[in-house]
Order: sequence, then structure tokens, then C-alpha cells
Amino acid sequence: MPEIMQKLNCPDCGGPLKVQAGDAIVTCGYCGSDINLAVGSKYFLRHSIIPPKIGPDSIDAIIKGWMGRGFLKPSDLTRKYKVMSKELQILPIFIVHAIAKSSYEGVLTRTGQPVEKKGVLEKEYYWKVLGRRASAFPTREYEVPLAAKTEFEISALVPGAKFLNSELGDEEAVNIAKQEIERHQKFLLEKELDEMSRLDTFIEIKDTEFLHVSAWFVTYEYRGKVYNLILDGATGEDIVAEIPQEEKKGLFGLFGG
Repeated sequence: MPEIMQKLNCPDCGGPLKVQAGDAIVTCGYCGSDINLAVGSKYFLRHSIIPPKIGPDSIDAIIKGWMGRGFLKPSDLTRKYKVMSKELQILPIFIVHAIAKSSYEGVLTRTGQPVEKKGVLEKEYYWKVLGRRASAFPTREYEVPLAAKTEFEISALVPGAKFLNSELGDEEAVNIAKQEIERHQKFLLEKELDEMSRLDTFIEIKDTEFLHVSAWFVTYEYRGKVYNLILDGATGEDIVAEIPQEEKKGLFGLFGG
């Protein structure tokens, strides 16, 4: 994506900001300050990072180790895979701490005898919202390694990593979280009720945190097909993994024919 040609400088250190079309919150690459482009001033939401531990010098060994782990992978995968591309991205995520209370009325009919039910479903969430509008990163499935979280510092970044600013402001991220939490509450209740006559959900926002996490986006080729792999940049564990299917041998193959 091309950078905007308008010259913008950090209000804290005066350094030039790298701004791309669609960015809402820009992190200064010199001092680490966050700037809200909508108002052109410093952004005061708490900013943390899960520092990447796996750099360009160690990612190949991590990929090879992943290829050899598990029982569902082809036996020759570690010998015949070929990495086509690999990129370390530093991704923005909002963690929205919320309490959701859903007051409901409905009927349970699956037991044969209709039973009227009503009550309140209350749950606490630390809901994740990716700060990018188009990405292959699976935010819902991603388990944030919070034990490694530290205050954001530019020095924590790995040279050569692709740092991504947020395309969402905190208000938009909170609204997205509210909508998704409300849908999730309804989903949970629909598993318990066959008919719902009333559902009112109130969501209280307790806190919001701005967080950057790291992930290696890898594509690899095996037996003529290309697969995608996303590895956590802090732990090396797979976040999303496309695994080739073991080819089934026919009768001739089993007996070496």
C-alpha cells in the first residue's frame, strides 16, 4: 500500500511519521508515541506489545521443527517442503474488557414438553478486535501470550519486521466488540433455547488496551501445492496451519508394485 505523500511529524519528537492510506493510529518509529490522525494529537490509550522472540535468523529452524511435529502430517513433509515466502508482521489488536448481561425469555421444546425459561446470562470478556480491515489473521482463535506482554517500546521490534498501524480508532474498535459480543451472547442462548421471545443485552465496557502482537506469515510448497502457515512470533506455536493430507497408497503401493 503506498504511503501518503503528505508530510506528517511526530508531535513528541518531531520525527517523520510513516503513514499509509487508511491508518487511524500511527506509531512513531523513533520515539514510540502514538498519534491519532483524526485529531492530529497524541493518543493516550495504554499501548503494550508482545515482543517478537523469533527473528529472521531463527525462523527457518522453527518452521522445520513444525514440519516434523504431529501425527497428521505426511511422513516426508520435512524432506520435501519448500518455503515460498515468509514475513514477520507486527499487528495491532484492541483488547476490550467488557461485562455482558443478557436478559432473556424463551421456550425449551427439545425435551418433548415445552418448558418456559427466563433469566440473565452474564459473562466477562476480554474481546479481541484486529486493528486492520483486511487481514488473514484469525483474531478470535488467537490466544494472546499475555505473560510476555510489556509496555510498548520501539527497541522491542525485530529489524526488518513489517510494522502495521491501526486502521481503527478505539471508539470503532469498541463498537465492533460490542456488536460481536452481543451476537455471541445470542449464540450461547440459542444453544440452550429452541424459541426466544425476548432478548435484551447490556454491555458495560470496563477498559480498552491497544496491543501489538507478532506473527510470521509463511507459505510453503509440498508436492506441487501451496499451503499457508501463521506462526506466533513470540512463541513459535502455530496460529493457523494448512496441513497436507497423507496420500493413501493403493494395493500396489502397499506391496511395492
